[in-house]
Amino acid sequence: MKWVYLSPHFDDVVYSCGGLIWEQVRSGQSVDIWTVCAGGPGANEDISDFAHQLHTRWQTGPEAVFVRLAEDEAAVRRLGAGMRYWDLPDCIYRRLPGNGWLVNGEEDLWRPVHPEEQVVVDRLVGWLVRGLNQGSLFRDTRLVSPLTLGNHIDHSLVRAAAEIAARQENVPLWYYPDYPYAAKASTEKAEKLAAGWREICQQVSREALAAWQAAAACYESQISTFWSGRAELDAAFEAYWRAGGGACLWESQG
Repeated sequence: MKWVYLSPHFDDVVYSCGGLIWEQVRSGQSVDIWTVCAGGPGANEDISDFAHQLHTRWQTGPEAVFVRLAEDEAAVRRLGAGMRYWDLPDCIYRRLPGNGWLVNGEEDLWRPVHPEEQVVVDRLVGWLVRGLNQGSLFRDTRLVSPLTLGNHIDHSLVRAAAEIAARQENVPLWYYPDYPYAAKASTEKAEKLAAGWREICQQVSREALAAWQAAAACYESQISTFWSGRAELDAAFEAYWRAGGGACLWESQG
């Protein structure tokens, strides 16, 4: 069996499913993480004021994409999974056809997929289909999409493309709850699920939790976005794990 998890950004799948993936790999299953927004602006391209602000918070400067890629490779290796990257820039770097920025501030991150970005969804479908058709091992593939808790624009884009690609290729489609949004009491899962979907849970051991925490900590540039430091990160993941988080996926039906 082959699991292909779709990560909108460099950290999403590791944050959301790191312990589960560690358990799957340890049990002999094959797991890949395909990261969609792994591209970035060209060397001489401008970026928005908002992107500059994030680079400052992350303490990466203009090397943000290269720093985050290195963090992701280290994190995924800790879990024992394979990795693949697409060249779509993060939404903070993308422009609309009229040359305006897609995202100009925090509030723009949570909007629906912009109508002008349907072409991006179509391109992503093509990338997924090509990947899913490479080699006979993909006959028993399960594709895993973000559930889009939190409504991040890039998560919504990835889910839209995954649903089209899975229908086209007749590949079973599963969903994972997006962490850290999944840990927030105000996040509603029910509105993201369809009737008849199956929830499948697996035990995630304390050993898996430790690997999950270590992998999440590889994203040093992102810690300040959610936590005050490594100790708070570890505590947050343990609290989520104790509540049963990160152990379940939903299988869509039809």
